[in-house]
Amino acid sequence: MTLFDQDTYALPSAPRRRSRLARVLPTVLALILVAAGVLAFLGFQRLLDQYTVWTFRPSAEVSALIDSSHLTEEGRFQFLASKPVIESSTTFASSCASNQEGSGILGCYLPRNRSIHLFAVTDPRLLGLTDVVAAHEMLHAVWDRLNTAQQQQLVPLLEHEAAKLAGNADFQARLEYYAKNEPGERDNELHSIIGTEIASISPELEAHYAKWLGDRQAIVALQVKTDAVFTDLENRSIALSSSLDSLRSTIDAEYAAYTSGYAQLNADIRRFNARTDFTSNRQIDLAEAALDARQVALDAKYADVLAKTAEYNADRDELKALSEQTAGLNSALNQGPGTTLSTPVPATGSGG
Repeated sequence: MTLFDQDTYALPSAPRRRSRLARVLPTVLALILVAAGVLAFLGFQRLLDQYTVWTFRPSAEVSALIDSSHLTEEGRFQFLASKPVIESSTTFASSCASNQEGSGILGCYLPRNRSIHLFAVTDPRLLGLTDVVAAHEMLHAVWDRLNTAQQQQLVPLLEHEAAKLAGNADFQARLEYYAKNEPGERDNELHSIIGTEIASISPELEAHYAKWLGDRQAIVALQVKTDAVFTDLENRSIALSSSLDSLRSTIDAEYAAYTSGYAQLNADIRRFNARTDFTSNRQIDLAEAALDARQVALDAKYADVLAKTAEYNADRDELKALSEQTAGLNSALNQGPGTTLSTPVPATGSGG
């Protein structure tokens, strides 16, 4: 036997150290996979929009507008993601100068930087109009973020509603304007117009708009209310323009008759003064009285011309005021103020 009867001894193996990279890499890969999953689920634009919503600081006016424009949470998200601003006329004209909707617009959505610019409407009679415009432009932002398949799914629904308005001259004029100035944007415009201005639409479209507009009928009602203000201004402007044209013609005709009448009176007075065939003072008195009566009638005609001229200029000032009220809001109502009539010169002559 041996002195030590036991199993052969072997040194234990040293523990293996895992590298830091080996520990971190799975975590990084997991985060990348999660991020990729989120990106695939939400889309890159949605992530950009979310960042914009988190970092954008709306003005007090825009914040108030968000609360009054009847947007859903998703509608507010799309609105804020478009960095909305309310601008004065000068700034607004610069911001939307390249937008092909042209002059007289109240808002624009610029796809190149996905931004919304709103005109600062201050006329108290148009309270609520900016809410409608904000919703209109927000729907442009929505359309811009829909993919082609989603847009094409909406096109027949939008065109069906547009077909119902084939007899509406104003609506058709707008479509013709867009066809000329924004080729290819018909359905984009229909998407915003129908969503904010047309009360009765298909259930499918109602369900679509309900994602972004919490009370679509309230927006439509605001549009109807403010449109009535425009319609009233337009009707008054048209009526005044027609009245001014008619009054101008009347004034011109009456003043021409007055001046020619006075010219004839002066000629008759000269003939009267040159006559030597009167046989009595009564004949002279009667002839003078007839001339005096003609002069009184002509002076009355002149007074009437002056009154009508004053009326014309007052109406012209009213038309100018109406034009100024609508300037920058609706180019179709931006009619010229017309020309002020100078006060007609009274006729003079040997009779007075």
